[in-house]
Amino acid sequence: MNNNIDKDTARPMSRRMMEGGVLLVVAAVLGGCAGTPSCLKTPRYANAKEFPKLKAPAGLTVPKPDPDWMIPSVSNGPVAAYDTAPQGTNASNPQSRCLTTPPPINTSSAG
Repeated sequence: MNNNIDKDTARPMSRRMMEGGVLLVVAAVLGGCAGTPSCLKTPRYANAKEFPKLKAPAGLTVPKPDPDWMIPSVSNGPVAAYDTAPQGTNASNPQSRCLTTPPPINTSSAG
């Protein structure tokens, strides 16, 4: 009985598996960079509808809304990207139109 493994046939199989794994990782990375940046797609919440005002049952009253939880209205809808690439960025790269820094939050009424 011959228990020797033919090293010439075992080595190429493991090498092919390793090369296939590397190729799969490269394809996944490149696939993640392709296509339209997510900031330029319409966000799912853009078509959200406002719920009707809360109605209290007989004998109860609706609590006053807490101004700290009010959602401000946005005149031009949800904004996730600039219309044109900001100065100093690569205008040919669609990713440069994405907002990368959230707008400042007004904290003057916090207390």
